[in-house]
Amino acid sequence: MSETNPRAQKLGNLVEEARKHAGRSVEECAAVLQLSDDAFAAIEAGEHPISLPDLEVLSLYLHVPMGYFWGSETLVAKPHVDYMNMVALRHRMIGVLLRQYRLKEKRSVQELAEKLDVSLTQIEAYESGSQPIPYLHLEALGRFLGVSISGFLDAEHGPLSRHEAELRLVRQFDELSPQMQTFLANPQSMIYLETAQRLSQMDVTHLRQIAESILEITW
Repeated sequence: MSETNPRAQKLGNLVEEARKHAGRSVEECAAVLQLSDDAFAAIEAGEHPISLPDLEVLSLYLHVPMGYFWGSETLVAKPHVDYMNMVALRHRMIGVLLRQYRLKEKRSVQELAEKLDVSLTQIEAYESGSQPIPYLHLEALGRFLGVSISGFLDAEHGPLSRHEAELRLVRQFDELSPQMQTFLANPQSMIYLETAQRLSQMDVTHLRQIAESILEITW
């Protein structure tokens, strides 16, 4: 057995774990690398060579750092989301919010039913969360009650809020200059970022005293 076989097997295992972590199939990854399904399966088995550009493409496609393939970084576990329970819970929460907004505006169930041209039972089912509210119905009821659709979003808690926060961070990072991106991505910059955070939390008087002290030292 050649000395490279154990390393090829380990690298293949890393590729397989990254693919599964990203929720991608052998067929999808093979297509991205313009390989046959059998060839990609052989890569994961350590029986087919993989090039550096192939690893770079997989790093981008599977959203894993290149250091993962060298063994210097690990995969970050994704938070588990129970989608079925999330949907059921959100239907109930939106129903509660709808009822709260209706009562706040002193509107009756009858008025909401007339607005949508549906039965009273239908509105009651919406408010109890026992029946999903079609998006266009929710939009119409929101306008009627003076509430934007964002008033029904799970914007502060739960998986959606984390997802939105991650997207905002990525967008903000992408808008920075290349120099600033490099600075922020450098682990050695952490001490400067922590200092900047502490300074941002200080009152103006304290900051002025620090600035005056620095001037005295450098004068």
